Amino acid sequence: MEGLENVNPVLICNRIIIIMVIAFVMFYATVKVIGPENKQKWFKKRQKYTFFNRRGIFGEDINFGYPRTWQGMLIALGLYALLLGGGYWYVFIFPY
Repeated sequence: MEGLENVNPVLICNRIIIIMVIAFVMFYATVKVIGPENKQKWFKKRQKYTFFNRRGIFGEDINFGYPRTWQGMLIALGLYALLLGGGYWYVFIFPY
């Protein structure tokens, strides 16, 4: 693996933006697959909201919260592993 010093920074930025869009879609699809009942059972949302941590229309849908059961922990770890592993592979290993 060569360093990224010879790669155009715009290409790196484009890949990071693509990863962010994929992450949003992945989190949104996961919420729709597990359903609101399981999401409420498996995750605990923040109770106090301030101006700085309010979310928009899609932000509240994909806000999982903190895992409170082993199922929630398994989903959270799986999402993080897919996001970090896939992002690392796409930015650093997949050829430009």
